[in-house]
Amino acid sequence: MDELEKLITRLMSLKQNKGKTREDIKPQAKEILERKEILGSLSFCLEEEKKFAANLLEKYLAESAIESFTDKDTLRQLIDLEIVVERIKKLLNIEYEKANKAIPEDMLKHLISFNSQIIEMKESLGLTQRKDEKNDTVKTIENLLERFHKHINKPENRSNYEFQCPNCLEMFLIRRRLDKEKDEVVGHPWFIEGGVLFNKEIFIDLDLGKISVDQVVRYLNATPDYIKWILANYPLNEDKEEDNEE
Repeated sequence: MDELEKLITRLMSLKQNKGKTREDIKPQAKEILERKEILGSLSFCLEEEKKFAANLLEKYLAESAIESFTDKDTLRQLIDLEIVVERIKKLLNIEYEKANKAIPEDMLKHLISFNSQIIEMKESLGLTQRKDEKNDTVKTIENLLERFHKHINKPENRSNYEFQCPNCLEMFLIRRRLDKEKDEVVGHPWFIEGGVLFNKEIFIDLDLGKISVDQVVRYLNATPDYIKWILANYPLNEDKEEDNEE
């Protein structure tokens, strides 16, 4: 079993992941391994600097959509340089006190050079705002939308999860409930046998005359023939009786 499969197995055993499939957990596991790989490949990080590096990584991943291999390598180099800069700053403070408030010229030159490289890397990763983009409202909105979509598509941030039972193949919907300790598991409103696109409530309203066939076609982005096929193959008598009883 490779490292990814081992991590998926471990994550599935966690209480908050109860009811999730291996496919549900896989994106989260991949992200954890990618972060681990970046931190593990740093060239200059000492043991006491790992927390600083991890915090930088979390910050930068939250601020930008970094997906490509090239961007990840640039991010690794950026964090490496940030670590070196922090060391130089500490040494400068020590030398400053030793040398009667004088700053060593060679260290200052290194600091300026590294900071210039850091700015360039941040710009290439979209972590800084260029001067010509400061008043670009469209660019700002696009960046926010990109970060928002990246955030909501992470498994741990989603409010609803779809999964298919491996035994009966029935689709279910898990709804995250903030007011309850456990998530709510309900029958999926949009799928039935064989994964057929279907919503019982829409067809119940059609059967009761509350809406027209044309409206159903528009709701489902389907054809009238498809609607007729659903009505012929999936009778709603039981559903209508339950609805009337309520």
